[in-house]
Amino acid sequence: MSFSQEVGQFFDLTAAQSSQLEMGLLALQQAFLQAESDVVNTPAFASRFYQKFQHLIGDFGFNDNNVEALLDHLYGTETYRQLVTWIVSSYYNAGGERSRFEEIYQQILSDEQV
Repeated sequence: MSFSQEVGQFFDLTAAQSSQLEMGLLALQQAFLQAESDVVNTPAFASRFYQKFQHLIGDFGFNDNNVEALLDHLYGTETYRQLVTWIVSSYYNAGGERSRFEEIYQQILSDEQV
């Protein structure tokens, strides 16, 4: 199933928007993978990483009201599961509110215990 079918249609994105979002998410994933391991867990990196994510999704109409639905949906896909883990962790490491993304975070913890 393509990204457009799996994610884009669910959030009413055009094929072009789906493609752009997919490329942006893959670039975000690469940025995380290329970062030094000792830098990734710093609040400064976490803040920049989460801001890049916010900027990316903001271009497609996502905001505080539907970002959790997007992350939940992406977490359900094999390709983006790890990226969602990094996004949520970055949000928390940057000082984000603990109650936000709680359901996804609990799912991540549960999946890591298996």
